[in-house]
Amino acid sequence: MTDGQLIADATRMVSFAMGRGKAPAQSSEYVRMVRRYDTDPEFASAVHAAARGFDCTVLDVDRRSGLILGTTLETEFAVSVTKLVRERTDRPLYLLAHLTIAALAFPSPDNLDDDVFVNRVSVMEVDQQVRTYATAISRRLEGTATDQHAPADQPGLEPLWRSYLRRNATGKLPEADGPPQATTFKLISRAFTHLVDYGFMRKVSDEGKGTYATTVKYRIHIRELASTRLLDDLARLGVAALPSTTASQGTSGTTTTDVIDGTEVEDRHV
Repeated sequence: MTDGQLIADATRMVSFAMGRGKAPAQSSEYVRMVRRYDTDPEFASAVHAAARGFDCTVLDVDRRSGLILGTTLETEFAVSVTKLVRERTDRPLYLLAHLTIAALAFPSPDNLDDDVFVNRVSVMEVDQQVRTYATAISRRLEGTATDQHAPADQPGLEPLWRSYLRRNATGKLPEADGPPQATTFKLISRAFTHLVDYGFMRKVSDEGKGTYATTVKYRIHIRELASTRLLDDLARLGVAALPSTTASQGTSGTTTTDVIDGTEVEDRHV
């Protein structure tokens, strides 16, 4: 095989990975490439090189999910929260929904390394979890700080929780001087929809306003993110005990800043 054909084949496999909803089960060619990756070191090296050419990294290759790519800061293929969520004030709450979904999907560090682990999470579970934490933290702040400011190690925390609690779960309530706001159920459903669109989850039923199952691709991405600052943010928010892992680095995120109640809240996406 010529070097040119090897490069073409490797790039073809990367193109499969970049296609939304593409999986080996849908393409016999993709199945052959996954097998070749596992048995041909030269081809595997070429795939890694092709991914680097797009400023991406190879996180793993799985027979069900295929080639799983991570992004770098330089890539143009990362999905930005600013593009997924139009309303600026919705973005931090949308991000909070994503963080809570991850915490509920993988409650134990061992889950991240379990190749057969699959969990189910519903829209109602996510909303209930966030509201429970938000209420508890709000009460703690009321009882420990006369100036009602968040602790020094949790900047922007109080406005974020307060903003979530003010959102109605199932109906739209207009602000005094603005248009109706998206409900928390809608924001969470949007987060799940985007996860499904990119192969991270699959919808299994309408129970609980929508119940979704994790995929191998989602588990591997969360495992990578657990070694970065992104999920450390979740621990600082107090949402859950954060799984720790020694997974290799390679997935990076970018940050944007949004404002809730006059306070800047960092919004990170991958």
